[in-house]
Amino acid sequence: MKRIDLNCDLGEGEPSELTEALCRHVRSINVACGGHAGDEGTMRRCIALAARHDLRLGAHPGQPADFGRGPVTLTPSAFGTLVFDQGMRLREQIDGHEAAEGTRVPLRHVKLHGSLYHHAENHPESAQAFVSVLASQFPGVAAVGLPGRAVETACRRYRVPFLAEGFLDRAYRADGSLVPRDEPGSVIHSPADVLHRLRHWSQTGQILAITGEPIDLPVQTWCLHADTPGILEIAQGL
Repeated sequence: MKRIDLNCDLGEGEPSELTEALCRHVRSINVACGGHAGDEGTMRRCIALAARHDLRLGAHPGQPADFGRGPVTLTPSAFGTLVFDQGMRLREQIDGHEAAEGTRVPLRHVKLHGSLYHHAENHPESAQAFVSVLASQFPGVAAVGLPGRAVETACRRYRVPFLAEGFLDRAYRADGSLVPRDEPGSVIHSPADVLHRLRHWSQTGQILAITGEPIDLPVQTWCLHADTPGILEIAQGL
């Protein structure tokens, strides 16, 4: 099987024991920055775990309401401001960790949360606002997004590193978008099913849509969600 990067969204209110356990089974973590979830304590805990386990650390900005999964009404300018503010919150905690521990955990990437993630992929102006903030305020930090969509296009324009992401515990539509969470079958929580689709992708570069069509997925990192039922068993199996 190909060597893969597993990333996980953390600091979102999951039990601290689960946060620590998941950090033993992934390579990258995306840390909630006080928008949809998270506070100074959870950010500091995740930074310390990233240092302990040599993980790639990322910011995970989100909207405050509805756990960050409600409609996006932000202008592109406000979208960029949200990314900047929450990225800086995490960076401040990184600076605090360095002052206290004498070691620095670099900020490697920014991955939008929930509806912000999908809004940016479907609205090029918001994608450009997101990526331009990285280019000007977080140089060298990568954006995470869906392959071949608006965020990747903006990264090429602004010369920002890009990480194409797939979702192991979420079902896909035939057009490559995710099945909405309120639809049946949108979340995959069988460890055997998750491992099967990863093996299939490793052999073919494809996964199957919920309706059976093969989808090409040229991804560099695979996401797991801490709130997926059975996530620790899934991560251990992978």
